[in-house]
Amino acid sequence: MSAADEGQQFFLRLLKANDETVGRILQQPAASPGGTMRVGRGGNLAALVASYCSPESSFHQAESLIPWMERSAQAFVDAQDPDGLLDAGNLSSPPDTGFVVEATAAALDVARRSRDPRLARMQDTLTRFLLRVGEALVTGGVHTPNHRWVVCAALARINSLFPSARYVSRIDDWLGEGIYQDADGLFPERSPNYARVEVNAFLTMARLLNRPALLDPARKHLISNLYLMQPDGELETVNSRRQDQDRPVHVANFYLQYRYMAIRENNPTFAAVARLIASRPGEGLVEGANPVLHFLEEPLLRKPLPDGGTIPSDYTRVFANSQLVRIRRVERAASIYGGDDLPLGIASGLAHNPTFFSFRKGKAILDSVRMGGQFFSLGVFRPEGIQVDGSRAVLRQRLEAPYYQPLPKEYRNARGDYPLTPARDGRFWSKLDFPHRRMSHVQVLDQKVTVVEKQGLFELHIEITGHDRVPYAVELAFRPGGQFGGAIEETALRARAGAGEAKAFFLKEGIGTYRVGDDAIEFGPGQTEHEAINLSGHTYLAHGAVLRAAGHCVYITGFTPFRKVITIRGV
Repeated sequence: MSAADEGQQFFLRLLKANDETVGRILQQPAASPGGTMRVGRGGNLAALVASYCSPESSFHQAESLIPWMERSAQAFVDAQDPDGLLDAGNLSSPPDTGFVVEATAAALDVARRSRDPRLARMQDTLTRFLLRVGEALVTGGVHTPNHRWVVCAALARINSLFPSARYVSRIDDWLGEGIYQDADGLFPERSPNYARVEVNAFLTMARLLNRPALLDPARKHLISNLYLMQPDGELETVNSRRQDQDRPVHVANFYLQYRYMAIRENNPTFAAVARLIASRPGEGLVEGANPVLHFLEEPLLRKPLPDGGTIPSDYTRVFANSQLVRIRRVERAASIYGGDDLPLGIASGLAHNPTFFSFRKGKAILDSVRMGGQFFSLGVFRPEGIQVDGSRAVLRQRLEAPYYQPLPKEYRNARGDYPLTPARDGRFWSKLDFPHRRMSHVQVLDQKVTVVEKQGLFELHIEITGHDRVPYAVELAFRPGGQFGGAIEETALRARAGAGEAKAFFLKEGIGTYRVGDDAIEFGPGQTEHEAINLSGHTYLAHGAVLRAAGHCVYITGFTPFRKVITIRGV
């Protein structure tokens, strides 16, 4: 394939997969639950319109698709609440309805361009749907930072089809709040899933409103992704403030955005990311509306990618606002993290992942290193920031657990009825009016980890001091798919290690290995002085929950003072 044909050939690859989807749709009962009549994000309608309107499709202008497109379009109108919004995730939700607009407005745009009179009924239906949505979005509200830009992008799409100063005025009202990105290029939620939404929204507004300045935040984030990417394209999420902070997200979600910016700005590095994504098996390259529709509505995407370009593969990058350090040495990559949001809460919108280190070499992945002690149920180690000095990164946390003296006489009452208040360390509440009591006999646990990198080899220098004889544990969680070697023993403590059938392993001594194919991670030396490995702490224990990293967990344990150097390297 010549470079000049790359865009068209990739479009044909997407179209082939889309035709297969349409074939499956046509095999469903017309009104089957979960089938074409489900609103969702509009994926079925988008697939049908994309194949019908693509001259290269085996379903191009196929009469059999018309009733399916008409029923699918009508489903959106039928699902609208009286205010014009959809119950799509949240109830009567402007932003969730905005997500649906990406597919429905693109479908209408592409159908219009086809000038096929047989699509008139479907177009009329989508017109009714989108005009009612537009009325709702010029007054509707949001829940989260990215929702603002979802609504703006939806209004930009509707405005491109049905121009109205009211739509543009509402967009300007939201944009007037300012677009926040930190110095590292991350949006407030620091979430790859939602960053894709935001980047897509800014590109949509820049394109449809002719506002090239809105390309700036998109470009800035796409650059930041280069240093959050693992060698296989997976993105680091430990610093996210949303639901993806402990689950994998792939840069493939940004395919269309990288492709568009690579071609528009002749950016070879962005082109290299697009090529990395395109090299993956399968066709799941984007989240959101149908990629074939995007190629049909934006001809620039069919142009060839710029030649050359490489993705950074040897660097140390500090994301200061996130308290995250990313290190990559070609196929070895690590993350050091100390950025929990304080005061800590367990909720969407707060960063609360206690993983402070992760590492991978090829397919062998150490997803998480966590640690903690049985110290007054205060739970897992949560670093209070990170200090970076050359090849060293230092993480610290001090835990204090006080006892309380009698309540001063001026705050006492004869009924013994005092305010329900939290203890100073936050681990429990009681009707003891804690704020007015003097603390004494404060017990202390000082925790420190110094991570030292030596060209892809990492040493975790762990030092836990303060109260003596506290059981302490280091948890290393490996992604399933490999085999352990070395002095690793499975325990029968499944109920104490976590829920369900999760296995718990102890590295008794020496060096352990975890191998996936030709890739392996060595770690150790081991040590097992006790089997108290529950790191959950009072926040989880009060609800009967367990905080345990996913995967195969190996534990190294000891008593305070606990001083140990754990070496991790890829082989």
